[in-house]
Amino acid sequence: MDYIDVDVLVIGGGGAGAEAALAAAKHGASVALLEKGVFGRSGCTVMGAYSCCAAFGHADPRDNPGVHYDDTMCSGRGINDPELVDIFTREAPERVQEAYDLGVPFVRDGDKFAQAPLDGHTYSRACFISYFHTGRQMLWGLGKAARARSGIRVHSDMLVIDLICHDGRVWGALAHDLVRARLVQFRAKATIIATGGGSRLYARSTVSSDNTGDGLSLAIRAGAALRDMEFVQFYPTVSLYPRLVGWDPTAPATLRLQSESRIFNARGEDFIDKLLPGWRFKGTRDFMARTIYSEIMHGGAPSPHGGVFIDVSHLPGEVVERELAVDGFYEKLLQVGIDLKKGPIEITVAAHYFMGGIRIDGDGWTGVDGLYAAGEATAGFHGANRLAGNALSEIIVSGYRAGRAAASASRIGGERAFPVERVEGPVESLRRLIAGSPKDSGGAEIKEALQAIMWEKAGVVREAGSLDQADRDIKDLAMTVARGLRTGPEASYNLQLIDAVEARHMLTVGKAIVLSASTRRESRGAHFRSDYPKEDDSWLVNLEVSKASGDDDCGGNLAITTRRIT
Repeated sequence: MDYIDVDVLVIGGGGAGAEAALAAAKHGASVALLEKGVFGRSGCTVMGAYSCCAAFGHADPRDNPGVHYDDTMCSGRGINDPELVDIFTREAPERVQEAYDLGVPFVRDGDKFAQAPLDGHTYSRACFISYFHTGRQMLWGLGKAARARSGIRVHSDMLVIDLICHDGRVWGALAHDLVRARLVQFRAKATIIATGGGSRLYARSTVSSDNTGDGLSLAIRAGAALRDMEFVQFYPTVSLYPRLVGWDPTAPATLRLQSESRIFNARGEDFIDKLLPGWRFKGTRDFMARTIYSEIMHGGAPSPHGGVFIDVSHLPGEVVERELAVDGFYEKLLQVGIDLKKGPIEITVAAHYFMGGIRIDGDGWTGVDGLYAAGEATAGFHGANRLAGNALSEIIVSGYRAGRAAASASRIGGERAFPVERVEGPVESLRRLIAGSPKDSGGAEIKEALQAIMWEKAGVVREAGSLDQADRDIKDLAMTVARGLRTGPEASYNLQLIDAVEARHMLTVGKAIVLSASTRRESRGAHFRSDYPKEDDSWLVNLEVSKASGDDDCGGNLAITTRRIT
């Protein structure tokens, strides 16, 4: 086992993690940044397509952070934390400007930022770099700055096993170096979780393969609370067939947003138009996702690959070429043999984003000494439904605040000695997890089974019976994991070990989602209960999940608390 001492440990190398590391170093801390994959190329920030919203008022002088606040609270259906939304909307312009100054090449219009309109935003406030790769360019810019900053050391290919806890405080983390097949203790005075959400819990998702809820599981095991876990955003127009290799899965939204497209089933029925005529600019993501999902599951006429069709071939060819010219969209598809003028493509619905996550205050503190969080791993910014374009700006606001606060906490806690002996708990937990024989289940099998459970029983549309069954099914999987999983011989990039650790995290997070969804007996934002289809203001509450008694590695012992919003 290796030992690395540092002031601030950042777990997660996406936009929130990079921003947190930069902020912590700026405020005098030594920083270690851990990325499960390759820093700058992994996670979900690189998949962020278009927009980073901030109320500069450059496109329309009537825009300001107060209007952005109102839009965000409205979309969140009152579930948002007003303090966090106020911080986010006020500080987003400063953070975007700072990112630009660091080298992130947001498009400019003279001496101002170019800003575009987006659904749900009163005024045009979407800053962007390109139509499909704004997130990638943001992370490359922030990542380059982080690598160049003295005091920041980046560690790619690090699988975090558990946080190191002692006397109610987090002291860093135990990780597994995937290249050297060796355990590493990162001993830190303050730790930041910036690992994103967990949409890979679902059989269909738009996110990277490493988005498995690791940070949320680590936090709840350390004593933090998860909030609003029932609110999972499902994207309504995700590519299904033909495969768009190398494209963001949400690319078919270009047809929906840029042209007068049709969405129809195998009988040719415009099923959305029957429910909401003129849906192009009226249909919210949650409405569109529910409608398409219900058609796929219960309409009786799915497309050949189990989805529905989206089509622009009814439009004149010159209109198609003109309206879908953004970033060369039409031409790039034509180069791989897909001519949108000749016929439809198949789309489906997929898990896209977690509005819920770790409960934090305005500085990213989780309530556990020494533990902070930022980005999609947190709750409170987006409420019941996230506005388009708010994610990429929120991660840099929350990342900066968490980094600054963690640097300050590392100075305050510097006199306390690191409890070396406490690492035995995480090591023993790992030993139990990988104790399976060649005949036992592997983590990949557990993950696949859980993804099917979450998709079928706790997905776009939920009801009491299926949620209860999901809870029982997850408990059965947890019992299998508790007996030990098959991981094979120790080796570099041991995929079986990665699957085993991720499976344990995913079960904990899946349990939290099911428990929260079962408890909230109404429909609000992205959470839809077919047995309680109306929004009910008696449920204007936040649900918080925390660890109960016992030492269940897979989250079987979770408790839920209802906190009324005043």
